[in-house]
This record gives sequence, structure tokens and C-alpha cells, in this order.
Amino acid sequence: MRRFGFCLAIVLCVADLAFAQLPFPQAMVPPPGPLMYVRFTGPKGAKITVYRGFDKGQTLELPCKLGFRPGYAYRLAVFDLPNLPRQVFCPTLEIHGTLALVPKARNADFPAHINFSEDEFGRVMAGSFVKKVITLERPDQAIPVASKADRPLEVPVQGTRDPYVEATERGQPLIVLQLGQRYLTPQELNATATPGTILLPGDRVLGTPRRPPYLFWSRCPVFDPLHGPQHASDFVTIFDGGDSGNPAGINRFGKPRGLDPTDTLAEYTDSKGFRRLAASNRVGLCVPRFVVIKSEFRLAAQTVRTSVENRLIATATNAAVGQRALRGQSQQTQAESMKTQIRLSGTFNTLGTSVVGRVQGLKIQSTLRSTKNVDATMAGPKQPEPTDGPLLIIKWPDLCAANVGDVVTFYLKYSNTGGQPITDVVVSDSLAARFEYVKGSAKTDRDARFTTQANEAGSTVLRWEFTSELQPREHGLIAFQVKVR
Repeated sequence: MRRFGFCLAIVLCVADLAFAQLPFPQAMVPPPGPLMYVRFTGPKGAKITVYRGFDKGQTLELPCKLGFRPGYAYRLAVFDLPNLPRQVFCPTLEIHGTLALVPKARNADFPAHINFSEDEFGRVMAGSFVKKVITLERPDQAIPVASKADRPLEVPVQGTRDPYVEATERGQPLIVLQLGQRYLTPQELNATATPGTILLPGDRVLGTPRRPPYLFWSRCPVFDPLHGPQHASDFVTIFDGGDSGNPAGINRFGKPRGLDPTDTLAEYTDSKGFRRLAASNRVGLCVPRFVVIKSEFRLAAQTVRTSVENRLIATATNAAVGQRALRGQSQQTQAESMKTQIRLSGTFNTLGTSVVGRVQGLKIQSTLRSTKNVDATMAGPKQPEPTDGPLLIIKWPDLCAANVGDVVTFYLKYSNTGGQPITDVVVSDSLAARFEYVKGSAKTDRDARFTTQANEAGSTVLRWEFTSELQPREHGLIAFQVKVR
């Protein structure tokens, strides 16, 4: 037994040594994702220097557009400001994500805009710390305010609230910009850069980065285990048409209900006089919009006085200056009616007199007649009456992707698929919060009464009322334009 135990110990030692010589598998590095493009703007004459780790830096004049790999932090140098000609500012740029667009769209056509203003640099010189979070806004929670691609909406937050938390509630944070008084030398800026992560204007190819992304926490977001992670396309796609939210229907007064924002519905009367409802198909338009969540902090002030006998230290209260957004969002929910019908049942009884008799002496007589010619005409099969068919409504835009400020044309085609004419056709389209109706752009191929009214999303409800009958297999066409906010 001792010899067996000694031999087993030798075998285990040899196995450990052999296992120690085996190479361990390296960590799986995710492939580089699409670049996140950023367009920098500022005062006229201002310049920006970009460091890539293997050169002395590339100086560009504002405005300029650069491509960054997500998962890295970047240090930039901004200088030659008209009011501050001798000052150099070194903001930090963290790229936490990128856009997931449709196959035909390019990320370079949808850059995020960062504007360097002299007012912000002046407050930084006075001791403030500016932090901006550029987030990709959720279309269903969009602010119903028009914006421009080069001038995104800025939402200031209170000094005690983290702007990243506010950005997470409004959408998907992609870029974090931090600006303070700290100055870095060109050698320090070049030492913090990672080669192969910045695409300059005019470059077509970007090499492989020297090291993998180190902002891993942004790649593993927390999500609901039942619903799963939210798809990236939900942040860039505006869905329109169909019947979303509460199901639409006709109440007991014959009026439609359940017309929510982004819904497209049509009501009509069939040949039997019943009021019907039809919904269009649902379309998606790729229109990413960035919102800047901004906060500003002031550094704490500390005063120290020292005497011979005692020491007195007085610390002032930390002062934080912030602004609260004045915009508000409200939603109204209307009570729905409930209709229940109970059909009465009836019972029918038939009473009669039965006669019972007795027959005696029954006599059977028969008569035979010769066959004669009989002429008869048989009626043909009865043709079935044409039945009612549903109203079919189809919606489509003229573009699959657009930018903020572009004009998109929508088309609505409604058709009578049944064999009976339908009357009192009314088409209603409730626009999304990101769409603004272009006045005077609504057109139809039939006479209609066109009206508009505001909806609860801060946009418009378009309504067409047609008085003429829609015969079987006939169709009509509606066209209108919207401006993307």
C-alpha cells in the first residue's frame, strides 16, 4: 500500500507538471464593431489635434468629422479659440457604443454632433466641470420638439443627478464627453492613445487596434430576463402605421376608439349597414436622433487657517450649479366603453287535434293510363349574391432611412376587396412624435373632406372623409409629407 501511494503521488505530480505546460486558451476578443462617427463644431478658426499613438498628432480645423472605434477612451486638444487664443483644453471622449443601421445606410451619414462653445470654455476657466452624454433617443419616448442634425437637443440636469443615469432612461448612451481645466502635454496625449482606433478624414482603411476594447462594462448591459435585451434597431427605427397599443374598435355609438399615435386606421360601412374598421400595415423608417444630456459642476472650496496655539480648519459647503429642463411630457388616457348584448330566446308550441278512425270494407281500385309526351324546362343554378369584403389599406414611405430635418412622403392605398360597394370611408393617420406634418402637402385622387387635429404625442392626426361610394375592386390613393424632427 505504501508503494502504491508513493507511485500515485509521482503520477499526480507528473500530470500537474504536464498540465502546467499546456497553453491556456486566450480570452475571446469580440470583433471590431462599426465605427462611431462624430462631427466636431466650434467657433470659427478653432482647431483640434488628434493623437493616434504613433505620430506627433494630426491638427484639423473645425468643423471636422472623425470615426472612432467603440470601447476606447480618447484625449483631444482644442485650441486657437478667438476669445481664448493662448488656452489649450484637453477634453476626454469615451465611445461606449455605435449605431446599428439598415443594410443600405452608412454610419458615416449619421454622425453625432459635439459643439464646443466659447461660453462653456469660459465657465471651465472659472472652475466648472462640464459633462455631456450623447444618447440615442428612443423613438417611443421622443421629445416632440423639432431639432437639426447639427444642433441636437440639449437637456440640462440637476447638479446632484448623474447625467449618465438620465441618458439611460431616455435611450442608449453612446458617447461621454468630459471637459475640465486639466492640461496634458503632447507626450502624455500621445501615450494614452491606442493605434488603429481613429479614422481621419480622407483615410479609407483603418488598421487593427493594438489592444482590445477596455470599456467592457458597456458591452454587457443589464436587461429583463423575461423580455430579453432590447434590439439595437429599436433605438433608430420609427415605426408607423398599423394598430399599436390598445386594440382599435367601434363603440356602441358607432364611433371609432383606440386611435393611438403612429396608428393608421380606416372605417367604412358595408352593404348591410354595419360599421367596420380596418388597419394598415406597419412600416419602419430608420431615423436616429441624438440628445445631449448635460450637467455642470463646480469644484468644492476649502479654506484653512493655522495659528500658533491651535489649528482651525473651515470647509465650505460644496456648491453645485445645475439647470432643470423646462420641457414636460403628459399623457391622457380616455376611458373605453363596454358593450354587451343578450339575445332573447323564444319557445314555439304547436297544438292540434288528432283523429282516430276505423275503416271497414276497404275496397281497392286502380286505374291505368297510357304514357303521353311531357315537355318541361329546368331552371339553371342560382347565382350566389356577391359578398362583402374587407377594406385593404397599404402604407409605405418613399425612403427607408432619413436624417433629422429631412422631408419624407407617405402613401396610403385603400382598396375594396369585396363584391359589394362600401360607403362612408374615413381614413385616419395619427403621426408619431418625431413627425411634423407639412401643411398643404396632403393630396388625394378622390374628393374628400380633410381635417387635422393635435394628438397626445405632440404631433397631428390627419383625417380624410370620402362621400362617394367605393365600388368593388376599386381603390384610392392618398399622399402627404412629414418633416422628421
